[in-house]
Amino acid sequence: MKNLVKKLLLVLISTFISLAVCEITVRLLGYKYSGSTYTADPKLGWALRPGASAWEADEGVAWSKINSHGYRDRERVESKPQGVYRVAVLGDSFTEARQVAMDKTFTSLAEEELNRRRCCGERKVEVLNFGVPGYGTAQELLQLRERVWKFSPDMIVLQFFAGNDIFNNHRALNVSSPDLAPYFLLKNGKLELDESFRQEREFDPARIKLKGVAADIMNSSVLLQMVYKLRRVSAQREEMAHLNEAPANSNALPPEYQRYLAYLPPTIPPMVEAWQVTEGLIAEFGKEARSHQSPLLIMLVPAKNQTYIDPKEQESYRVKYKIESLDYADDRVEHLARANGIPTLRLAKPLVEEARRAGTHMSGFANTAPNDGHLNEQGHAVVARELVHAICGITHVTGNI
Repeated sequence: MKNLVKKLLLVLISTFISLAVCEITVRLLGYKYSGSTYTADPKLGWALRPGASAWEADEGVAWSKINSHGYRDRERVESKPQGVYRVAVLGDSFTEARQVAMDKTFTSLAEEELNRRRCCGERKVEVLNFGVPGYGTAQELLQLRERVWKFSPDMIVLQFFAGNDIFNNHRALNVSSPDLAPYFLLKNGKLELDESFRQEREFDPARIKLKGVAADIMNSSVLLQMVYKLRRVSAQREEMAHLNEAPANSNALPPEYQRYLAYLPPTIPPMVEAWQVTEGLIAEFGKEARSHQSPLLIMLVPAKNQTYIDPKEQESYRVKYKIESLDYADDRVEHLARANGIPTLRLAKPLVEEARRAGTHMSGFANTAPNDGHLNEQGHAVVARELVHAICGITHVTGNI
């Protein structure tokens, strides 16, 4: 028995030493893999884990540090200091912007420029980043009500991305953990909250805490991050295979629907419903902002097919999916916003113009395809510039200084 214990102990020690050597080696070689900063959230489905930190290495290479409130932003106090004008930016992964260093995100750059310009008079400006990857308008509305108003923002910026926000607002279309998110349903012309997701075992408090500890341990090991990446790649392949399955009936979703359905007038029932819910949610955002006497700005982020430098690439995409206008979704959102007295900021044109002037895309990194995925540093600089211009215009008109 003693010999068996000694052998097992020797195996364990040898294994530990081998893993430690491998860990040190891959670190010395400079390998980096994306970690996890997520946590389950019984109110919003998921959120960023307060205090978590990890590398992003799938798109660009940047260090993500989540503050104590659960956002990729510098530390903020919940109670707004005297003499401060706060802009709260709600959005998805485009706003969270884990692909670039925190001081290069459009929220950080905008904060710096707004203070330099003094658009809000003598008040110091804080631009708070409430972006969480995968969020749709439904989660962002709940986030505004449950979390954001506590910070007493003077202005709300809602980042909207037609490439997936419309889909995220409807369970049948959503691919971002569809069964683990809240939704709003239209019943008799009114939005009703569906929180059935909370029944899932993912939201057991003990389970949430345990998974958070496990994620922190994984984030401290390059080898564990490598395993995590392999699992994510496998899950993504299964997801793509499912999405590309042929429809079983006339009401089923067509293959590759997320590539183009947002740019076509809705015909299938899920898209009709998704648009109706999305429009209802935007109207609710307007009501929320007015009730708190805070101006609301909707910032429309374009998809890559709207930002090709070569017009022929856009034309080819349009023809392939029989799209009359790649601006359909943005036009529709802007029309609705105008009807509700909400200003919009459209970013497709300035991003394309800057890309053509500079001869380089505003999205994509050295480890991704050009014009693919999220904004790079140049793209964030353009968005910051346009956002500052819009905010200064709104504060000047409203006199909200």
